[in-house]
Amino acid sequence: MNPDRVKIGRMNKKELEAFAREAAKTLKTEKDLNEFSQMLTKITVEAALNAELDEHLGYDRHQSSDNTNCRNGYTRKTLKTEDGCSS
Repeated sequence: MNPDRVKIGRMNKKELEAFAREAAKTLKTEKDLNEFSQMLTKITVEAALNAELDEHLGYDRHQSSDNTNCRNGYTRKTLKTEDGCSS
């Protein structure tokens, strides 16, 4: 499989690399890099978990469903990663 054609979300690898290069221009310190990395990790994990829930339930968020296995609210969670905890 050609890694440049792998789709991640709606962006392919080349688009993600271009985004990362542009975002890196604003990073001036190690702290900036760490905060940016943590933000990307959080966004990625949240998107993956939401997609997994959509797949499991069989419908997207904010869609109505007669399914008894449904979304019933939002609860804050803490995820422990190699980079530390994220809420």
